[in-house]
Amino acid sequence: MQKFNPYNHFGFLTNRVARLIVKAVEPEMEEEGHDFPASCIGILAELWANDGISQKYLGTALIKNKSSITKMLLALENESLIVKKDDPEDGRSKLIYLTPKGKEMQNTITAKSREMETMLLTDCSKDEIRIAKKVMAEMYEKLYIKVNGHQSVTQKT
Repeated sequence: MQKFNPYNHFGFLTNRVARLIVKAVEPEMEEEGHDFPASCIGILAELWANDGISQKYLGTALIKNKSSITKMLLALENESLIVKKDDPEDGRSKLIYLTPKGKEMQNTITAKSREMETMLLTDCSKDEIRIAKKVMAEMYEKLYIKVNGHQSVTQKT
C-alpha cells in the first residue's frame, strides 16, 4: 500500500493553508490591539459586502454553527465593530450591522490581505492564480451544494 501524503490532497492542503493564514494573521492583530479571533474577519467581510444581515445568513455563509456565530458576534460587539438591531420584518430576529469603527477596518484588513496574498503568490503567474481561484471556486460550489442542497448565495448573484 502506498504511503499517504496529505500534501497531495486538496482537502488536507487547503485546510492547512487556511489554518496557517489565520495563525500568521493573529499576532499582527494582537500587535494592533485587536482582541478578537481572526476567524471573525469572515463576519466583517460578509458585512462589508452586505451590511444588515441575519445571524442565520452568517452561519450559512461562513459554514459555522449557531453557537460559533454567537461567540464571534459577541467578540465583535465587545470591540464595538458591530451592532444588532431588530429585524423590521421579523420581530424575533436581529440583523447585524457594522459600526463606523467596523466600516473603517475594511481598508486596514483589505490592505493586510493584499500584502499576505502578494507574499504568498509572489512566485505564481497571473494565469496560475486565475486557474487556482477558478478551481477553488468550483470545489467550493460543489461542496456547498452537497452540504446544503442548493447553490451558494455567492453563486446566485
